[in-house]
Amino acid sequence: MRYIIRSVKYLLFICVLYVALVWLMAITSYTEVVDGWMLLEAQLRSEQGIWLVAAFLLLAIFYPRFGFMRSVVQHCELVRDRVRIDNAMRLYGFEFAAQEGDKLIYRAKGVLKRATFLFEDRLEISATEGGIEIVGIRRAVARIAYQLQAYIDNSRFEEQE
Repeated sequence: MRYIIRSVKYLLFICVLYVALVWLMAITSYTEVVDGWMLLEAQLRSEQGIWLVAAFLLLAIFYPRFGFMRSVVQHCELVRDRVRIDNAMRLYGFEFAAQEGDKLIYRAKGVLKRATFLFEDRLEISATEGGIEIVGIRRAVARIAYQLQAYIDNSRFEEQE
């Protein structure tokens, strides 16, 4: 069910963005006064418009599959490295929201930041064998996992000295 909701959200986002771009083209037209709705209708009735709608649908259908990921950070523990986890999250604009059993839940700070993630800003961190696993939207998980791995590597280097 979550997959379908994410697909519909992304489809709506793409459609709103497209309509806004068409209206911007209509407003900034130098030749003559053009109605935004007429321009949108003309574009969607053309062959390119049909292909565009098909592309929007395909993007929305596959977005949840490729827009979300899980990443494992090696040599990291939830309890021992909690400060480093919080620092990495804070660096990218996330704050601790809750703890559900053995999972830490983080959410984006502020409505604007949450809107940029289409309100799919929930990141779950859980312990796995040999590290922790971060699950959530791809662009946030990739950045945070990279930053957290750097924190862990630096802390291991400091412990060796």
